[in-house]
Amino acid sequence: MNLCKNLLAVSVLCLALAPCAGAPPPARVKVVVATDSWDRLMYLDKRKVPSGVLADFVNRMNVVQDKFRFELVIYPRLRVDRAFIAGQADVYPLRTMAWTNPALGLLPTKTIFTSGDVYFSTRNNRFGGAEVFRDLKSRNIAGVRGYHYQLFGNNPDEAHLKLHFRVDLFGSNEQVVRFVMAGRADIGIVPEVILARYLADPKMRARIIVGPEYDSLVELSHLVRRGGPISVGQMNAIVDQMAAAGDVARLKARLSIRGGARPRR
Repeated sequence: MNLCKNLLAVSVLCLALAPCAGAPPPARVKVVVATDSWDRLMYLDKRKVPSGVLADFVNRMNVVQDKFRFELVIYPRLRVDRAFIAGQADVYPLRTMAWTNPALGLLPTKTIFTSGDVYFSTRNNRFGGAEVFRDLKSRNIAGVRGYHYQLFGNNPDEAHLKLHFRVDLFGSNEQVVRFVMAGRADIGIVPEVILARYLADPKMRARIIVGPEYDSLVELSHLVRRGGPISVGQMNAIVDQMAAAGDVARLKARLSIRGGARPRR
């Protein structure tokens, strides 16, 4: 009799514990990572899926931890700010506060790496090689519309730039490179991490010359929306995990970030 009671008790206990043992893990907290395209480093492929070196880096954030689910969304550049203001986006990846509207209420994580914008031209430019970089403000310059360039006093206003400089502005860095390489501007300004992709091609490297100074040199981090689903401290912990896993070092290697150039005075 006692044996039957014991077996019954064990059976009841097993039935009680069975749902717990088979219960799924807690759902991850959704975090929307929003950015604009960065040439072939961050873009939408033919399937409209975010792709490229920077997209790979963001997606690795889902691998090194299991609390948050990061969803990467690529917006047209002028719509990114509106997404944060409307609370539709939570993290702006690999960004600097120097380029970001304070009204967005974003807070920076620790620095992930330092990089900057560089001046470049064609080797066979009309001034004769590196001479093109001697008097930058007198040159025909190509840049991206809405960007903050130190050469222009960090003023992104297109009307102001057209009035005071000889400048052509475009919707992407890729368009800037094409315009300069076609000989339609003396100098282009693009992020060094984007120009590195072109310099990796031996034929393009033979045609491009890079200036000795950065237009600007900035510390890039993830910017976190104040009051969003993830805090700066939690995001910093993920950055540390990625650094420990070698993801940050691999990103730097893939971007071919150089050393030795000096910031523009």
